[in-house]
Amino acid sequence: MFAQSGEENQRLLERDRLSILLAVTLMGATLFRFVELPTFSWGVRRILGSPLGFTLSGDWLLSLLMMGLVASGTFSLLRAHPDQSSQERPLVFSLITPTFGALLSSLLLINSASWPIWLGSLVLTGFLIGILVHLTYTAFSVEGRGYVSARTLLNVADYLLSFLLFSILFSAGERALVRGPLIFVMSGLWSMELLSSSGAQPRQVLLFSGLIALLGSELAWVLGYWPVSAWAAAALLSLCLYVGTGISYQYLLNKLQRRIWVEFAVLALIVFILVLVIRP
Repeated sequence: MFAQSGEENQRLLERDRLSILLAVTLMGATLFRFVELPTFSWGVRRILGSPLGFTLSGDWLLSLLMMGLVASGTFSLLRAHPDQSSQERPLVFSLITPTFGALLSSLLLINSASWPIWLGSLVLTGFLIGILVHLTYTAFSVEGRGYVSARTLLNVADYLLSFLLFSILFSAGERALVRGPLIFVMSGLWSMELLSSSGAQPRQVLLFSGLIALLGSELAWVLGYWPVSAWAAAALLSLCLYVGTGISYQYLLNKLQRRIWVEFAVLALIVFILVLVIRP
């Protein structure tokens, strides 16, 4: 009876805080739809023969606002988790997936041309952020009910988000000097989120995540000179992330065997051939 009462209080706490988080985030996104902020531009001298500049507009502020609200709201929710003593990793790693979900949601809202599309994107934003924060809360403790299914869904969400955001980044047509560091940061953060669930020491997680991020940024540099679509480039970058984190995860668990190497090599070869054949 007391266990059921504790679980009910936990669900009520999560629902109340999650409701506040969604309400504040969606209200902020709605205000940005009606308020037009000025644009600030800064010129930067030529680097490697190419002129670079930096522009800060209301769209960027919307993305930063939503990411900050979701990250801080998720942090507050996880700090109140009753099983903090049994958490599987440092709390900061648990903020990565919801924050990237907020980034994708802000980009959907920014690119919504008409009111019906914007309203649909706003509803989708609430659903996406709510699901990601709920899964993060459920997977926070390895002893919690539903941990395995929530952790699996979070892994799937990480790879889907990586594919979508990589596609958007390549579609934007940014220079390799800008695109490379962005992909390095995103790949590194996703690797940290995925590898930290192995229970390894943070130093090991950071080391392997840095190597995977470096490989991803180098691949992005090569893809910039290869005439492939944004979809194909994003697929190859997501494949690199998947293979890198998969092999590293097995190594951190001391389960890396020849069979694992063969499975990942065959999968990588199949996906690479499909990308070359389809080449959209």
